[in-house]
Amino acid sequence: MIHRRLFCLLALAMLSAGSVTSQAHAQREGGLFSGGMPTFGGGFVWSDELWFHDWRIAKHSVIGHYRLLDPSNRRQAFGSFDTCLAALNKVKQEQKFPPLPKHVVIVMHGLGAPPQYMEGMVGYLRENGNLAAINIGYPSTMEDIDSYAASLDSVIRRLEGVEEVSFVAHSMGNIVIRRYLQNLERLAPEMRPPVKFKRMVMISPPNHGAELADRFADNRLVSMAAGKPLEQLAPSRGWPELEKQLVTPNFEFGIIVGGKGDAEGYLDAIPGDDDMLLSIETSKLAGASDFVQIGGGIHQMMAKYKEVRAAALNFLLHGYFVSPEARKPIAAVAAR
Repeated sequence: MIHRRLFCLLALAMLSAGSVTSQAHAQREGGLFSGGMPTFGGGFVWSDELWFHDWRIAKHSVIGHYRLLDPSNRRQAFGSFDTCLAALNKVKQEQKFPPLPKHVVIVMHGLGAPPQYMEGMVGYLRENGNLAAINIGYPSTMEDIDSYAASLDSVIRRLEGVEEVSFVAHSMGNIVIRRYLQNLERLAPEMRPPVKFKRMVMISPPNHGAELADRFADNRLVSMAAGKPLEQLAPSRGWPELEKQLVTPNFEFGIIVGGKGDAEGYLDAIPGDDDMLLSIETSKLAGASDFVQIGGGIHQMMAKYKEVRAAALNFLLHGYFVSPEARKPIAAVAAR
């Protein structure tokens, strides 16, 4: 709470200094919000709202303002969304970008991780599969699943010329996507973005909630650090309501899990095999066209393993993790 209060005070101080409301003045005089300034990172408080050739417009989860970042993560504009969009449109005219590819792969991190966590996965997909992978960040501990799904919707609606979208997500990122897909189902066809969804790779997803979230939901320190999503993922708390707001993808999806590959797992507090955070059973989801377990895989490291990256690429390209013969679809999940 102290850190959050200090952060808010700092934000208010910057606002009162006029840096937020006058980007033009900052660019003339220099200072914190001047164009071309490197950022301090901020992956934990910013949500991407628009992506274009590694340029992005992101929204601050506390003060509500936006920033335009170039591919080197240097701030080129700050203020309202329209201010940042105007600056990006000017860049487009000057640099004459090619059209976006017809198919993109959206990559998303999980709870408590910054978007940098998935940079290795993005690079692997680009270099080894020639895929247009884009790394989308959201402030995973600052808001709730609905807010993150709304930001994802904003990104997808603004992918100019893109016709197909695939996904690779780690942990809670999968729940954000499933929430987003449910929101789309509520809309009339003409209200949905003009894209088709091709394939999705779920890495260690809490598809039936997170057992440990129940244990930590009453811990004030952990709750402050993890935010509202901790309660939303807790099976005896917010999960039953959240689960009603999720859908199973109606396109091809596969699941990659870690764990020890035995009946005990790493932690006694989690039933059966686990990856030190989630049970293997909670990751399973009926309808998956393939399922693979990476023996010895630890939840927090999954997206960094070469085996996981290779399996994800195989699925995106071919619809299986290892081979057609080794495919392990999940037709049904035992009642929970």
